[in-house]
Amino acid sequence: MTAPQCPVAHEVFDQQYMRDPYGTYASLHEKGPVHRIMTPEGFPAWLVTGFEETRDALADRRLVRSIEYAGEDYRTLPLPAEFSTKTVATEDGAEHMRLRKFMNKSFAIKRVRALRKRVVELTDGYIDAMGESGETDLMTAIALPLPITITGDIMGVPDEDRANFQYWTDSMLGINTDVVREAGATMLGFLKRLIDDKRTNPGDDIFSDWIAWTDDDGKHLDDHELIGLGFMVLLGGYDTTVGMIGGGMLALLNDRPKLERLRANPEQIPDAVEELLRLYGTAHTGVRRFATEDMAIGGVDIKKGDVVLCSMGAADRDPLRFENPDEVDLDRPNLTHIAFGQGPHYCPGSELGRMEIAIAIETLLRRLPNLELAAPADSVQWREAYLIRAPKAIPIRY
Repeated sequence: MTAPQCPVAHEVFDQQYMRDPYGTYASLHEKGPVHRIMTPEGFPAWLVTGFEETRDALADRRLVRSIEYAGEDYRTLPLPAEFSTKTVATEDGAEHMRLRKFMNKSFAIKRVRALRKRVVELTDGYIDAMGESGETDLMTAIALPLPITITGDIMGVPDEDRANFQYWTDSMLGINTDVVREAGATMLGFLKRLIDDKRTNPGDDIFSDWIAWTDDDGKHLDDHELIGLGFMVLLGGYDTTVGMIGGGMLALLNDRPKLERLRANPEQIPDAVEELLRLYGTAHTGVRRFATEDMAIGGVDIKKGDVVLCSMGAADRDPLRFENPDEVDLDRPNLTHIAFGQGPHYCPGSELGRMEIAIAIETLLRRLPNLELAAPADSVQWREAYLIRAPKAIPIRY
């Protein structure tokens, strides 16, 4: 008897997906929790979309990020080697925990809470700059500059370099490999210069801390490891928050009764942020993982070396887990989501992201009573990406 053949890989992340990923997710849910796909970069992978299966896969120690476990079908992404190895996102086990300790210490709760006053002041200042009435783009007015400034502050990035954040993330998280490669090289050069500067002129920022701190064995981070940490903060800490402020406000502006409810009851906003994270979490697909042994996910056989992609964006809309999964439900009982991941790679900046999103929403609703969309919600264009998605622009009137 011959062994069963691997199913044909389908191009799930096509133009239809870029226009409406949630329609694609709904279709995939009807077919099962695990799917054989072809990525835009040209390698076959298993896409996990069921909630239970995705949550378990994110925490499964048999699925690792280290490229040494990749099978022969895998083609590495067009990023500099410094972003692909020796980073907190691409290591596992003891090495991951060694690097993770530096990240966790940087985003300790006490340090994050100390940023609240700064976030409030910045948000108020951006709204002041908008004037009492008019039309503008929500993304450029608030959703982009707030995380850019906070991330730049905590990393000690000079003001003149912060304008590059949007270019780097839009380019590196897109699907055009030539653009990804060019942006990656530019960002790598910036991080190298920043590290050199912090070694000579340390300040009150996490890069200076990382250079000064040592691990449990008394060893300092090398430049490659410092670059990896900086890369993750720029893409993971800045860009996901941009997308969630934009996506969350877009959802509320398109659902007036719920917006007015939160305006009248601002104490409910932190809980509402959790529902918005479930529904419009910016991180749609997790970093690629490799199976270290033959295994099964959702009844599907996965071979050693196979690439596995965990789709948090799909999982958080799984109809087997959530009733009316495509609706904003501010009273959803026992709400849990995996917008920030699960397991050892759970997002270390999740509390900072939550705080920025909640403050931005609360301040916009309180300060702008006549805030509304200046164009239909379905006309808003989004970045063409399957890893982290964000609106390009959201026209508003106030």
